[in-house]
Amino acid sequence: MRPSLLHVILLSILVAGCIEPGLETGDPAKYELPGLYNTTIYFLNDSSVQVVENVINSTSVMINLGDSGSMAIRDPVAVDYSGNKVDFNVSREAIFGKTFMKFGFNTSFSGYVAFTQSNDGEFNRQVTRNGSIRVVLPVNFTTGSKFLGIALPEPDNISFDTSGREVLIWNDTYPKYNSISVKYYHKSSPSMLFGFMILLLGAVLIVSCYYYFSIRALRKKRELMEKGIKKQQD
Repeated sequence: MRPSLLHVILLSILVAGCIEPGLETGDPAKYELPGLYNTTIYFLNDSSVQVVENVINSTSVMINLGDSGSMAIRDPVAVDYSGNKVDFNVSREAIFGKTFMKFGFNTSFSGYVAFTQSNDGEFNRQVTRNGSIRVVLPVNFTTGSKFLGIALPEPDNISFDTSGREVLIWNDTYPKYNSISVKYYHKSSPSMLFGFMILLLGAVLIVSCYYYFSIRALRKKRELMEKGIKKQQD
């Protein structure tokens, strides 16, 4: 039986990308939407990361989901430059072996799209287009220690926002960089690590002294026993 026109249309939609079921839109008030041209911003928190992407005169925007292709996002929003919410749909598409999340709009759109993902304390993202990338660390967190974690590649600039958060900035990212990773830690971690090393060193010294004096005492006992045996033999 020859496929009907309806079947062909449905098959085309499934191949192009299906709309995610059960994905509810979020509240734009929960996101920070600064007016930064051609910039992607990642706001890192303890257990999540908020992604804010600038969109300019486009009917769709593609966002790389990484190697896993997981669609584990929540609270997506789209807001134009006037602060008005805009209708959109979200789908998943595979392009050249990479999985992308697609925000689609009915008409040409300029503004911001944002969504939230889970975060495990380490930031890694592939770079697929040129532009500026900003990673905003949580309050009282930093990076740059070879022992605790660094940012790769090295940021072009590091600044602080009005909340005191450290902001890592990369300009003209693609194709200069293929990916960006940031390992970050609490600002008190270096002093805590230093204190732990001091305690560990102290413990090693105590154990070493204990064994030294124990062995010394055993040697003295052995010498006394040997002298006693010699006297009995004489």
